Amino acid sequence: MMRRNLTTVLMVISIVLFLAGFLIIRFDTDINIPAISGLFIIAIALPSYFILCKEAGLWRGILLLTILSIIPLIVEAQAIVTGLPYGEFHYSDNLGFLLFDLVPFTVAFAYLPILLGAFTIASHLAGTHPWRLIIGGALLLVLIDLAIDPAIVHAGLWIWPGGGWYYGVPAINFLGWLLTGLIYSGILYLGMKERLICQRPIAIGMASSLLLIISLWTGYLLYAGLLIPFIIGAILLISLLYLTQIDPLFPEDEISPENLKK
Repeated sequence: MMRRNLTTVLMVISIVLFLAGFLIIRFDTDINIPAISGLFIIAIALPSYFILCKEAGLWRGILLLTILSIIPLIVEAQAIVTGLPYGEFHYSDNLGFLLFDLVPFTVAFAYLPILLGAFTIASHLAGTHPWRLIIGGALLLVLIDLAIDPAIVHAGLWIWPGGGWYYGVPAINFLGWLLTGLIYSGILYLGMKERLICQRPIAIGMASSLLLIISLWTGYLLYAGLLIPFIIGAILLISLLYLTQIDPLFPEDEISPENLKK
């Protein structure tokens, strides 16, 4: 009953976020956007972090969270300086305090839930074989980026000064997401390898934060009239909602005590 209630709450929140993205959330106001967005990004990441620690074990989960938060920050910083692997871009000030005047600290919380969600969906669609899971996770990351990047560019949260063919986003950005997605998915697989040996898909709850992120930005895409990204976002949203019907968002812990100690 508790799991069903939690799932219902998350579904209601996703509907609220979709409506907020469509009707309410704007980034050209006098509201303190950096403070609000920073707290929001951290809060929305927590459900997936919680499930990762259940699936991988507490300490291994914390280690993965640490590694996969720090590395993307480093990659983002060097991408801003060198243009690789995402192209020449920069962030606005609306995503929170900029580390080294380059990268918002919230990137550590914004990217990882998307990675965890893509990896989780891949485990359901492609299975738990290492290469299918890693490649499937990376491809899903690119698909998610095709949905959310146009919305975020439209909102002015990050900018490619040279523009790009896809709603202001250059092709190199998606190649960068594919490359880094392969690396990050590989790290995630290695960290969860013993959990995946049983060939059971990851609990869909690890994609719960992605559900909330996609809900918000799909609503915003509808507001902005960005048709192709909206269709991609809607497909992702429907797919996630379908998966929650066949696999509870918050299942009972099926990991053995032996695995939790490793």
